[in-house]
Amino acid sequence: MDLLRHLRYFRTVADEQHFGRAAERLRLAQPSLSQRIQRLERELGVRLFDRGSRGVSLTPAGRLVRAEADALLAAADRLDSVVARVRDGAAGTLRAAVPPDLGGPTVAALLTGYQDRSPGSTLDLRELTTIQQVRELAVGTLEAGIVRHPCPAEGLDFGPLLHQPLGVLLRADDPLAAAPHVPLADLTGRDLVLFPRATAPALYDETLTRAARHGCTPAAVHEARGGDFAQALVLSGAAVALLPSAAGQPGAVWRPLAGTPLTWRTSTAWPRDRDSPAVRRFAEAAYEALRAGAGMLPDHPPGPPPTAGPPPTPGAGAGSASGAGEAYGAILAAEAADAEAAAGARAGAAPEPAAGPGSGPEPGADTIEEGRSGADASRGQGGPPAAPGPAEEETRARPLYPRPASEFPL
Repeated sequence: MDLLRHLRYFRTVADEQHFGRAAERLRLAQPSLSQRIQRLERELGVRLFDRGSRGVSLTPAGRLVRAEADALLAAADRLDSVVARVRDGAAGTLRAAVPPDLGGPTVAALLTGYQDRSPGSTLDLRELTTIQQVRELAVGTLEAGIVRHPCPAEGLDFGPLLHQPLGVLLRADDPLAAAPHVPLADLTGRDLVLFPRATAPALYDETLTRAARHGCTPAAVHEARGGDFAQALVLSGAAVALLPSAAGQPGAVWRPLAGTPLTWRTSTAWPRDRDSPAVRRFAEAAYEALRAGAGMLPDHPPGPPPTAGPPPTPGAGAGSASGAGEAYGAILAAEAADAEAAAGARAGAAPEPAAGPGSGPEPGADTIEEGRSGADASRGQGGPPAAPGPAEEETRARPLYPRPASEFPL
């Protein structure tokens, strides 16, 4: 028996003091209402009404039940209201996470934006790497997060993709600091500072792969968990750091890379089919905070296309300072083959197509952008590069995630 529903029937009959009027108010047949009150009386073991030809009245036991029923039904109504507010994201606690390098102003903007959208709720925000977030989203201890891409995880949905251009942090007296922009190839032979590979292996490998394709081969790669250690390496002259836009400390300056060849891709993430109102409010607040606080862009900034070539085997040599050059041997070999083919074309000879695994990107590359387009291929044929059409531009930048970010508009 649905006790709360039967108590509501009982309260209505007590208010009307007449089964006919109560049945009409409840939109029930009178015999059905009478049977339900009798069932409640049998369940409670007491008679609730004195029945007469002109109506009904509460018995002494009925008056006691009426007082308790009013309190119980009021509590049930309050519970329904609280549950509805939690379901709508206007109350309760949302467990979410952000990457460690997101920056104080961006995190503050996220907290403020979420609180403005849901003033009655609480955002339980933690600092976790992309790998840690993927793990906790999978087991349900995290409900939403901000992750770096590539994020090869099954069972997740993603918000709109944003791009964060990378630049280089240099010592103030570095010769490259005199220019407003630094060509990425000018960092060849330098030691680079990056985040630890264990925190986001796919992004780490992608960053170094793209750097190699733009002519930058570091002498070594140093991993820094915090900005202070990275800046210490830069100030000592031991290395330069690839970072998003940042205010340089005394003795150091940040310069954007010429042509914006490197970006970090970022989006919100949540378990598939669990996009509750609270998660949607978090995604909206995160999108605005990332745009305003971190200067992220909805589209990849314009820049020169990378030289085509295969990505390295993930993790091969990456993550250790001594093996950084070996990790990109295949890429450099492919670039050398491209240069040889281009020289042959300029001399009037037909270039031989490259064979083997260096002839194109491996299957499973994170974006179609890595493949050679028709415009790229025309560079080695002596003529000007063909202008890519709209379909090619869309294909070049389309991410290959479990579900495209465009399927999850805010």
